[in-house]
Amino acid sequence: MISETVVELSRAQYAINAVQHFLFVPLTLGLSLFLALMESWFLLSGQAVYKQMTQFWGRLFAIGFGLSIASSLAMAVQFGGNWSYFSHYVGDVFALPLLIGLAGLFLAANGVGWLLFGWRRLGKGAHLSVTWLVSIGCHLSWFGFLIASGWMQNPVGAEFNAQSMRMELTDLNLLLCNPVALAKFVHSLLASYVTAAGFVLAISAYYLLKQRETQLAQHSYRIAAAVGFWAVIATVALGDASIYAPGTMPRTKLAAISGLPNDDILEQNRQRIDNGLRAYSMLQELRDDKKDASLLAVFAAAKADLGYALLLKRWQDSVVDAKPAQIEQAALTSVSPAAPLFWGYKVMVVSGVLCLLAFLLASAATIAGWRSSWLLKSSLYAWPLPWLASGSGWFISEFGRQPWIVADILPTWVGVSTRSETDLIVSMAAYGVAYTGLSALALVLIVKFVRRGCAGSLLLAEESGDA
Repeated sequence: MISETVVELSRAQYAINAVQHFLFVPLTLGLSLFLALMESWFLLSGQAVYKQMTQFWGRLFAIGFGLSIASSLAMAVQFGGNWSYFSHYVGDVFALPLLIGLAGLFLAANGVGWLLFGWRRLGKGAHLSVTWLVSIGCHLSWFGFLIASGWMQNPVGAEFNAQSMRMELTDLNLLLCNPVALAKFVHSLLASYVTAAGFVLAISAYYLLKQRETQLAQHSYRIAAAVGFWAVIATVALGDASIYAPGTMPRTKLAAISGLPNDDILEQNRQRIDNGLRAYSMLQELRDDKKDASLLAVFAAAKADLGYALLLKRWQDSVVDAKPAQIEQAALTSVSPAAPLFWGYKVMVVSGVLCLLAFLLASAATIAGWRSSWLLKSSLYAWPLPWLASGSGWFISEFGRQPWIVADILPTWVGVSTRSETDLIVSMAAYGVAYTGLSALALVLIVKFVRRGCAGSLLLAEESGDA
């Protein structure tokens, strides 16, 4: 049997990558749209301040984009490194959305250099096209990764093949139009706009407090306040609708965040484990390429619960020999612990409400012309709230899927690679050191560029020949 320590170390290493990925990807995704909109308005209005804003925020976008590339590639490597059985079992389905995500990332990467240094070398229309290309690439990348993540929550468009012993793609359209994945994509996309708006609002408030870069800060503050306010409302409305829409949230997760008992779910899972054991027994007979029609028909009726039999792999290699006590143990651990989900949901709601108040105040101040110190400070110190709200949402989504890596199909501890504990500890330490260094470098660069202000943008423009 697979060591529990190996499973927990593999999960911890994946979590380190996911946290790094989560810190910078939503920011760069949201900022990419900001840049495209600001440069478009520069071309339409002819106001130079919007070009200055595109150049200034473009530098901060580039820092986050570099970290996003690193964490995205590391995440992809994780699947082959520590989760090889997962890759083998569902790779036929999972690889396509992952490829879409990486393709979007490389599309955006090809345009970032032109976005930063191409102001003089490209015409205005060509440069705007590049900026939109970068934004579209970021969004395409997010779409691919969210289709993959959504499929792990709601695995549609695929079936288990008893001969190949793995999941195989049967309906591409259903995979790409998975309702759970699309809801996650739109919801998290809106949350990324909130994150970027909070970032722009906080830095603009800092400049206004310091009486620096006033024109850029006033325009940026006004746009961020309006975008953030409406994006928060849309995020909350869509999130609330998707929680209670049929089929978009597992019952176990809904019961946990609502503080309701899950006795009926546990009873249902006991039955699914029994049914899964029958499917597992029949699978032994089908492995030798038998074409018995009646056997295939009985297996087809039970195979949806095959994954529930695999839950027993945690305690018993030969699951058909599992004892009643092990079956009961598997049933009791077939749902996520409720308390972390319950409190995670509360944190998300409180953070979302505080976000809404911060953007509402900033919007009201913009309309009324207020520029009091306390209001600007509230905008500045509210910058972590969007990350806290969306981070809590991700925690509910990912922790609430446990004990499954693919819901109802593949338990988490079955999906890991057979690596040694030493390998995992050493590689996790390497990831920790690398990510700590990269994050520290990114923060130092952001602080440095913010302190330098628009002077840095002019310097960059001169370096690109746009003096």
